[in-house]
Amino acid sequence: MRIRRLKILGVAMALSGLAALIGIILYVLPRAAAPSVNRTADFVLVNELTSFAREHDLTEGVLRLPDRDDENEQLRLIAIDEASMSDPRDPSHPGLGQFPWPRSLYGKLLQRLHRAGASVVAFDIEFFEPSADPTQDAAFAAGLRAQRTVLGESLNITSGGILRPQQPPPLLRGAANRLGSTSVDVVGGWLVGQPLTIEAGGTVYPSLAAASASAFLGAPVRTLDAWSGRIGETPVPLDGDRLLLMLPFKTAEKVGASGALQEDAPFFQSISFVDSLKLDDAALATFAKGKIVVIGATATALGDYVATPHGRAPGVFGNLRLIDQLVRKRFIARAPPALDIALIVLIPLLIGFAVTQLRPAVGVAIGVAVVVVYSIAVVAIYGHTLVWLNLIHVDAATIVAALFVALYRTATEGADKRMIREMFGKHVSPALVDEMMAHDDPLKALDLSGKRAKVTVFYSDIRGFTAMSETMTPEEIYGALNEYFEEMCRLVFEHGGYVDKFIGDCVMAVFSAPNPRPNDAYEAVLSAWRQQQRILTMMIEWAANGRKVFTVGMGLNTGEVVMGNLGSADRLNYTVIGDNVNTAARLYNVAKGGQIIISELTYEEVKDHFIVNELTPVFVKGKVLALRNFEVVGLLKPGETNPSTLLDPNNLPTPAVADAH
Repeated sequence: MRIRRLKILGVAMALSGLAALIGIILYVLPRAAAPSVNRTADFVLVNELTSFAREHDLTEGVLRLPDRDDENEQLRLIAIDEASMSDPRDPSHPGLGQFPWPRSLYGKLLQRLHRAGASVVAFDIEFFEPSADPTQDAAFAAGLRAQRTVLGESLNITSGGILRPQQPPPLLRGAANRLGSTSVDVVGGWLVGQPLTIEAGGTVYPSLAAASASAFLGAPVRTLDAWSGRIGETPVPLDGDRLLLMLPFKTAEKVGASGALQEDAPFFQSISFVDSLKLDDAALATFAKGKIVVIGATATALGDYVATPHGRAPGVFGNLRLIDQLVRKRFIARAPPALDIALIVLIPLLIGFAVTQLRPAVGVAIGVAVVVVYSIAVVAIYGHTLVWLNLIHVDAATIVAALFVALYRTATEGADKRMIREMFGKHVSPALVDEMMAHDDPLKALDLSGKRAKVTVFYSDIRGFTAMSETMTPEEIYGALNEYFEEMCRLVFEHGGYVDKFIGDCVMAVFSAPNPRPNDAYEAVLSAWRQQQRILTMMIEWAANGRKVFTVGMGLNTGEVVMGNLGSADRLNYTVIGDNVNTAARLYNVAKGGQIIISELTYEEVKDHFIVNELTPVFVKGKVLALRNFEVVGLLKPGETNPSTLLDPNNLPTPAVADAH
């Protein structure tokens, strides 16, 4: 049994390990491989759950997750929106016409922003070709020289695997304060972050967000390794792939000055490009003084949209968010992979072990509860500290481990139950079989390897059956025995007995196997009494039909036996063995037809329930001392004086020798 338990535990741990291995494989996949199930999907889910918990007040009064979308007073957007691209002749709100616009327009705006006191202006727009009209670039360059400005550049990988920048023309590039990469790495369709810097050929290319924050803070930005960077002296955690993770945000529509709806986000203030040109100097200074002003497209027609973990948003919003994080030092720190992998392994193993100790359904329920508690903990930790612990792969491995082990246990216990039904289904009452089946571990409940137990062993034998059968056909013999055994077994079952075996016309039963009870001796003797009564009525019926009749002798003994599987590797039988079994076998030989003979040990158990006559002690085979034996002659009613006839134990008659019947 111990070996079997170890085997079950070993298989359960192997299945849990397999579930953990699946989780680890998905966890270590590159960001671009299967982003719907790898770490990218995990990052998206953690952010969505955190946002859901905050929006629905699920943590109100308990965790109080801080709001990460509060406005950054140092960040502004001038949006190239639908209103800015409307027809200049529109009487309600004239715009600037079809995009792109003359570059002198940007030069004019930069001059005004400089006078308004803007700290840094960043263009999330591409200017990679010289203007057809050189005066336009000259006017733009004049504005660039007046106002500290970051222009965008694009980084592309050639077919030869070489990183090649696409930059503004020399005039604009020389006039700008610095350049920043606008290339967007959208993994699996999600914008989850951007590199601080990219190094190629000895040149460091900062992102537009990093360049803008660096210019605003007056601090250099650099990437130290795959896990860390710096902006000035401030450490910047990266995700292990040199990526600065973006704190997701919610967008909303607002009514602009033109009355048209436009995309907006709560962590910055924005104004339409066309409206910014109409502001007077004082109003523009109020909007831009000391701020980082980003100029970028939000118009749907321009197609600069990306998918974020919280929905579709203009691409410029992603750069705004990364600038916001760098300026306010709000960084997402990914937990060390060693910790994530340890959780992916340990929690499923623990749940797998738990499922082996409990009912499969209970184990799976505990696994689900652990997943819920762990998920809440991950969301709470992330919401408060921005430390990102793995969620999907830990939860998935835990659930899969619980299901794997539960299915394995269900399959093995199904085999166990089939074995039990084969072993006991014809020998014990259906109720007892059902009781064994309901046990968490049926084989554990049986302890088939052998155990000591106090039981009452019952034997019965038809008297004179051999001689009687000589006058009967085989069909008559088998018909009579089967009818007789059917009735006797029913009465054994009704009193919780187990039919051990049939030996010709002899029945051996045990009260009770495999689970002994305190009143087994009483139930055994009562079953024997009822059997004798049923035999009398059966014989009357048989005689009336001209059939052969017989009587039955019965013997019972109570005591400790060894109970369990006995036999060879090819054939096992669940039975009881021991001296007390032999004693019962000897006593039924003492009994004459119609008698129930019980041993002294059985008598002591049932003397308050039955009327007995003590018989002359007998010598039986295998015993040195004579056995006291008692014939059961009636049932004792409650409150009735016991009329049993007992011998004087100090003056017993000379023992007789038991005859074999």
